[in-house]
Amino acid sequence: MDLGGEIVNKVVLGLSGGMDSSTLTGFYISCGYEVIGVSFEYGSKHNKYENKAAEEIAKFYNIELKKISLPFIGEQFHSNLLKTGGEIPEGHYQQENMSLTVVPGRNVIFASIMMGLAWSLQAEIIGLGVHIGDHAIYGDCRPGFVAAMNAAIIQASDGKVRIEAPFQYCDKNEILKIGYNLNPQVPYEYTRTCYKDQLFSCGRCGSCSERLEAFKKIGIKDPLTYEGDKND
Repeated sequence: MDLGGEIVNKVVLGLSGGMDSSTLTGFYISCGYEVIGVSFEYGSKHNKYENKAAEEIAKFYNIELKKISLPFIGEQFHSNLLKTGGEIPEGHYQQENMSLTVVPGRNVIFASIMMGLAWSLQAEIIGLGVHIGDHAIYGDCRPGFVAAMNAAIIQASDGKVRIEAPFQYCDKNEILKIGYNLNPQVPYEYTRTCYKDQLFSCGRCGSCSERLEAFKKIGIKDPLTYEGDKND
């Protein structure tokens, strides 16, 4: 996009309202990009909370947030992350039982939709907030997936759109360090990480465990309020 002779690049970014995508939003804005956020309603247990968080992050950064409803995922797919599935497992995020939260093909679907949006909006980049902590459990967050999906999207868009995943080799605490060094700092008090269907984050699911571990490693208190005052 040309603004008075200045070229401004656009990025369509999957904005879930979590730590990673919120940091990615701040990162691209700090790099001078026009950011268009995309949030998905797909029937997960925490959907309404993470979508609210995405709205808060979009408002903070004054960016457009496109909301896309994909009810068929919650209705037809099997995962404990979905309202139709079993209980959200608790424990460390790298334990084998955390694989119960995998939603089959979720990032394939999301990236494909964002490619269509990016192409339509003349945005060159799809931004994904995947990171190294996702690699153990989520096959559609690993570098091999990012590379393969990027190749497919470049082919499908005739080179008009590509994927970027700047944090794919970072862990959660490294992402936090990036976010706190941006100006403005990422407002982590607006973000949502917990997978459970409840107002306050549980502090016990794999996602909460990873988040709390990251804050502890960088020596900063997590600004969220947790169920039972578990953030200590």
